[in-house]
Amino acid sequence: MDGEKEEMTTVVLGLDGGCFELIQPWIDDGALPTFSNLAEDGVTSDMQSCLPPVTCPNWQSYATGTNPGKLGVFWWEAVDREERTIENRSTAGDFDGTHYWRFLDGETAVVNLPTSYPPSEVDGVHIAGGPGAEQAGYTYPESLEPELEERYDYAVHPEKMSLLSGDDPDNECVPEIYDLIDIRFDVLEDELKQGEYELVHLTVFYLNVLQHFYWDMDVVKRAWERIDERVDQVLEMEELENFFVMSDHGSNGIETTFRVNTWLEQHGYLQTESSISDYLHRAGITQERVRPILAKLGVEWWARRLLPERVQMLLPDEEGSVDKSGKADVIDWENSRAVASGQGPVYVLTDDPAERERIVDELIADLEGLTDEAGNPVFDQVLRGKDVYSGPHVDRGPDVVLDQAAGVHIEGKIGNAEVFGAPSKWHGENKDTGMFIGYGPTVDETAPLPDMHILDIAPTLLHLHGEDVPERMDGEVRRDLFEAGSEPANRDVSRVDVGDVGSTDSRTAERDVTDRLEDLGYME
Repeated sequence: MDGEKEEMTTVVLGLDGGCFELIQPWIDDGALPTFSNLAEDGVTSDMQSCLPPVTCPNWQSYATGTNPGKLGVFWWEAVDREERTIENRSTAGDFDGTHYWRFLDGETAVVNLPTSYPPSEVDGVHIAGGPGAEQAGYTYPESLEPELEERYDYAVHPEKMSLLSGDDPDNECVPEIYDLIDIRFDVLEDELKQGEYELVHLTVFYLNVLQHFYWDMDVVKRAWERIDERVDQVLEMEELENFFVMSDHGSNGIETTFRVNTWLEQHGYLQTESSISDYLHRAGITQERVRPILAKLGVEWWARRLLPERVQMLLPDEEGSVDKSGKADVIDWENSRAVASGQGPVYVLTDDPAERERIVDELIADLEGLTDEAGNPVFDQVLRGKDVYSGPHVDRGPDVVLDQAAGVHIEGKIGNAEVFGAPSKWHGENKDTGMFIGYGPTVDETAPLPDMHILDIAPTLLHLHGEDVPERMDGEVRRDLFEAGSEPANRDVSRVDVGDVGSTDSRTAERDVTDRLEDLGYME
């Protein structure tokens, strides 16, 4: 690109599950003055996520500017129709694509990005986070890890996740999460003070964990108040020029749980058979009994590493239900026509293309217009997977995508007798409307930003920094974000056809993350 680019430092703050639906009342009552000022002096907008609206894969969709059909990951688990397996998908090597900061000329600091473990080599630093990250080997360069732990007492995860409970907001894990939030901001501020970065990205992941368990309770409000205070400090830093806030998805309270695999079984799409999980359940050996005991004994992580993931997943819950790889053992693959993951993806289990299309048509006809026991719609939309996604991996993805309605949590376990239920482990669920805030010298505070999408962020930031935008990116450059007459608003968008530059390295990540997903409730 011709012309000399002006040096600038941009900070992107990612708030997992952040949305105005939750925080607007707290803004209005004065509890979040910094977010109130950002709304007044910057531009705010709701923002659409990729379906299903969940941490994995939406953080990678943000980071690459590409939809799940190009990434090759559609949810925390992957259903392999040919191999008849269900496996975890949450580590960096599972995704195709290149993080947008790899196309910037300057150095980058990426802090706590979910689904990016093991961390990729960057011109700068990369700290992986989220459920897929391990407690060791989470930094690039590797020498950064002991520095973080010595200087900040840095930890990827709280130690007492198994104690999180929707019925107990005073458990010992909550203060750990507050501390982790502060530590993340400590790292952000110290990296920004160095004045050498073109981009600094920080994700606050465990914020949404609190929202899942406690939705709009005071324990969540206190986390947002803490973030509000820390954002105010960041905005005062002289090294900062542009500041953006975004989320991977939004959140709302849960009123109804829809057990999609129970529905599939009752309507003849899914057949199950006995497994070792049934015998464990009859013997009273369940997740609810085993996990808290291990946690209180202080041997939880040690015990989990001794048990293979497959053995862990055979452990049923108190209702006898199983999830993830445990589901693979109870599915009668020969006689089943469909199986679902939580929060929306449904997979048709046949190799015949014509039969696959026929079952998709039948599923959509049966699911459209479905209501709960109170007569409320369960889905906003029932969509074909090929209409939701594009790219080389679409055929491996879900055939039907259920866009869950407000207040609905779609549970993906197999084994529950009832299709509908009340909220249990979680009080808050994800929704497809997240949040976006833009603040900086060229940002138009009056911009309406219609149809803002998470895929728009990467190409827009590359354009802001004077870079070409790879053709592979699915999002649009939102020049309407910038003031009329400003340089990024006037400059034409330059799209170039470039290949991926290698967003991950060749290190092998351990796949024992299912336990954390269970503790956090993601595998329901």
